[in-house]
Amino acid sequence: MTITTDAGIARKTMAFFNRRAYRRMLEAVWRKYESLGRIGGKAMVPEVSDEECEALNAFFGWDLRLGDRAEIPLSLFERELRESAFATGIVELHTLLEGKPLLSKQEKRHIHDTEWTRFVRGVRDLTGDTKSSVGCEWLSQLEEGFGAGVRMVRDLYKTDADLASASLHIVVRALNLLFAGDRAHKVEKAAVRLPVLAARCSGDAHALDANRPAGRLLISVLRAQQSGAEETEETAEERMEEEDGSDTLRLRELYRSFGILDDDISSIVHWYVPKPGLPASPAVWTLRQVEAAGHLSRCSHIYVVENPAVFSTILDSIREPVPAAGDPPALICTSGPASAAAIRWIQLILQASGEECKIVYSGDFDLKGLAMGETMARLFPGRFVPWRFDSATYQAAANAIPGPRFDDSELMKLESTEIGWDSQLCGHMRRMGSKVHQEAFVDELVRDCMAGGFDDLRG
Repeated sequence: MTITTDAGIARKTMAFFNRRAYRRMLEAVWRKYESLGRIGGKAMVPEVSDEECEALNAFFGWDLRLGDRAEIPLSLFERELRESAFATGIVELHTLLEGKPLLSKQEKRHIHDTEWTRFVRGVRDLTGDTKSSVGCEWLSQLEEGFGAGVRMVRDLYKTDADLASASLHIVVRALNLLFAGDRAHKVEKAAVRLPVLAARCSGDAHALDANRPAGRLLISVLRAQQSGAEETEETAEERMEEEDGSDTLRLRELYRSFGILDDDISSIVHWYVPKPGLPASPAVWTLRQVEAAGHLSRCSHIYVVENPAVFSTILDSIREPVPAAGDPPALICTSGPASAAAIRWIQLILQASGEECKIVYSGDFDLKGLAMGETMARLFPGRFVPWRFDSATYQAAANAIPGPRFDDSELMKLESTEIGWDSQLCGHMRRMGSKVHQEAFVDELVRDCMAGGFDDLRG
């Protein structure tokens, strides 16, 4: 499976929709959005040409004919865009194609409102002399109604002008420290920890946390500086909602590219690689230790379990590790969703071990467990192998000792969920109605590990 980069998707999206066949439709969609200020209503394209018929019929599955009037519901177009390979929306598509945000008539009026201008200029006055071109240019963009995070700032301004002002002030001070006297996007100076930067800018070490307005704004500005283009607010909000460790790693890389270091101590991974003659004692590494290691030894495969009790039970069962005929196996525990430390550890093992090394993954049979398994499968395509994480294991365990019952909302979510490695699994879980935790079939997991190279099965 090939992973397409964001830049690659953007190029394909532009190439697809910049065709003449979509021009009139898009102009009608933009006008309708500007008029309503929301995703709604229908965009009208009169007397479609042969070229437009072919394009619209292919995209929507319609049967338009030459000379027909095309009526495009914006909600349908939005849904088709989101569910397509482009994975975008109407607002983001406009920004990508036109190079500026899609604003409603009301938003355009608001941009030029004297109160908005006075608000941004007030932030500039509060900040004093802006020591960096980045901060100065960003404030100028906001005053004109565009720029990184502008939607977030406008929404915040409408609900709490004081908080909006304070957040902008903090971000501008941070940009002054990061970019002072330098028009390039990176400054050769000593790196600073994110909480230290926040404290220097505001007195609050958490002011630039990613769940705070100032923290989200700083991320938007840094991403815009890195890419050379504005990140839409919708995209920024979607990024903030992502929780898997790979997104944490990407955010850390963004910070580090601008001389900001974040917390590399709290993220941990429990791991074990058997060594003959030594007890089965796991190691607990922080992300800092994982990254400091740089290179890890080869392994034949990586067993991954979700729960600490299962991890310990497997270790309890190892009497004496046997010498491996080749590379030894590895065992790690994610303790829930895989942390940045766990993901980085796996990446290093895979880099050292080659294409033959697989991730043998087991999880709980509940909504969170399925989601964590799907995340791992997405992060490591071609390497992920489900380990007793299938319909047969679930049915056997649920029939033996049923776990807690799914509530109605969970059953509804299961109805719309499909697991890539077992299309029947969610149907069985809905039908039987009970969850199954790894601890219920831990004996099978232990036997697999012992047979997989952790111990001598004799006696």
